[in-house]
Amino acid sequence: MLATILIGIVIAAIFGIGIYNIYNNFFKGTSTCCKSECSSCPMSKIHDNYRTRIEAIEKFKLKKTIDVEGMTCERCTTAVTKALEKVDGVVIAAASVEKQMAEVALDRSVADNILKDAIKKAGYNPGNILAI
Repeated sequence: MLATILIGIVIAAIFGIGIYNIYNNFFKGTSTCCKSECSSCPMSKIHDNYRTRIEAIEKFKLKKTIDVEGMTCERCTTAVTKALEKVDGVVIAAASVEKQMAEVALDRSVADNILKDAIKKAGYNPGNILAI
C-alpha cells in the first residue's frame, strides 16, 4: 500500500514538471534550462538570429515595418518570418514577439495588402505598415 502511494507521488511530480516545461516552452517562449540567460540556451540562438536578420535588413534601401498581433512565442515569429519571405519581392524578414512587429527588406516595391495577406495566411493579425 505504501509503495503504491509513493509511486503515485513520483508520477504526479514527474507529470507536474512536464506540464511546467510545456508551459514555459510553448506559452512563454522561454527555455526551462536557464531562462534564456546563457549562451548554451536554444532560445539565445533565436535572439541572435533576430539580431542578425535586423542587421541585414538595415542594409537595404526598401524596408517596411509591419505591426503583427497574436504572436506569443518564437514559433509564432518563425511562422510570420517564413510567410513573409515567401512573398515575391521580400528578400529577408524578421519578427519580434516583444515588439509585436515584423520588418522586411525588399528588392522591389511590394503592395501592403500582399504583405498583410501573407501574415493573415500564417494565422496572425497584421496592423499598420510603415515604409522605413
